[in-house]
Amino acid sequence: MKRKNHWVLFAVLLLALINLSPSEETTQVRPEDRGETLPFTPPEASDLQETGHIQVAVQMDESDFRRLEEMNRQFTVIHPVEVDLVNVPAEETYATYQRQLMKLGESPDVLLLDNVWVRRFAADGYLLPTEGYYSGSLSGEVLSASLIPNEWNGYVWGVPLDVDPYVLVYDAVKLKQLGLERPPASVDDWNVLISDFKKQRPQPYLMGLDYRDPYAAATLLWQIGGGWKPGGSEPFYAVKGNMPLSLQQLEQIQPWLLDSGAVGADSWSKFNGGELAMMILPASEAQKHTLPQMKVWTPEVQPNLASVWIRGRSYAVSSQTDNAEAAGLWISEMTSALNQMRWQNTSSRLPVLKTIYYEAAQNELPTWIPATLAAGSGAALPASPALPGQLEAFQTLTSDYLSGAINMKQYRGRLAELSQ
Repeated sequence: MKRKNHWVLFAVLLLALINLSPSEETTQVRPEDRGETLPFTPPEASDLQETGHIQVAVQMDESDFRRLEEMNRQFTVIHPVEVDLVNVPAEETYATYQRQLMKLGESPDVLLLDNVWVRRFAADGYLLPTEGYYSGSLSGEVLSASLIPNEWNGYVWGVPLDVDPYVLVYDAVKLKQLGLERPPASVDDWNVLISDFKKQRPQPYLMGLDYRDPYAAATLLWQIGGGWKPGGSEPFYAVKGNMPLSLQQLEQIQPWLLDSGAVGADSWSKFNGGELAMMILPASEAQKHTLPQMKVWTPEVQPNLASVWIRGRSYAVSSQTDNAEAAGLWISEMTSALNQMRWQNTSSRLPVLKTIYYEAAQNELPTWIPATLAAGSGAALPASPALPGQLEAFQTLTSDYLSGAINMKQYRGRLAELSQ
């Protein structure tokens, strides 16, 4: 009987302990000024997430920056991320970004970089690989011409935003007078063009380009010489392969070139007035002009042969960021398919997603875009950590030759020295 009473007492105590223990679902809160018991439910994990805060540094003209601000406003309405957009003045160089990145705690979280700088910044330790913040797929989804410059040391270091190939704007009537039904697409075509121009001299200038634009100058050399094939670690201007022919052709046409960068809008007046047969310039610039006799041509993209410079920009995340997740979320939104098309309509720079090109007509892309731009793989684009320095040296030297400050012998010799 005594043992039975012990079991009953143990059961009563156990029930009392259960009733007094707090529930796993709710806790009881007793305000000091009120006697009732109020249930309190712990907040969900999403409610506890802190708002991200990132700074994004870009370099754009005002119209493009306004569009970016609008896209950013739409982003911040949906996502709990504060974003400070900074438009770096055009006169500032990438050295400005580099100085900021070298100062701990002062660098932007996200930078918009010309693709030629991505490998340099990655090699210097300033960037995070995209695997650390970008959840989408890049390989196979974006243009090879945009992805290749961002690859280094087995990783991808930037998410492509846009692409801006250099194109040939031409007057079809003028070219027909010079013996061509279409723009010169081979060394033989250029030989015909140069020979007929020498004989006829139908206008003062054969071609216009900005002498201080190394991309335009490289495109000209590749066009007149049959392209550039990469070989080892040599720069794109190494005096071997097709380069001797390019320099020979360049010497012949140099007297008939117009510095469109120096004359500015006057180059379009000369083109419209029949004084200029062709111009090499970025596609985004060509799309700003519509003249009756104007046509645009872009060379086909060929594997392992560069015939035109394909300029592009990419978003990259600083290795010093404290909020890589928020930075990656912002980049993913800014480079989405919808925003790619919005960006193209505003900036005239072409999208990087291949799927947009597969329905080019539906997406209102220019008809002069070659199908190989999206379908091509392994495009032979110069891409190395040393490329920014190579471009700077090439630009200075080429501008000196085109403007007449040095002769071809000096130009060829100095290119050879730079190639070593």
